[in-house]
Amino acid sequence: MALTNLVRNNSSLTAEEKYDKFVERYQGLELRITQKDIAAYLGITPEFLSRIKRKRKKMDS
Repeated sequence: MALTNLVRNNSSLTAEEKYDKFVERYQGLELRITQKDIAAYLGITPEFLSRIKRKRKKMDS
């Protein structure tokens, strides 16, 4: 049941929303594991994750 909810919720979110939820839920973990592993968990490519992070960094500056 929980897995079904996870899949259903994740499929309706954009990649950026998925990343936001990941960072919110697993605070600090993005600093300890590889970008490749995070991207795989989110169901996106590492390159696309890099673009999301780059965009966020520009917005924060």
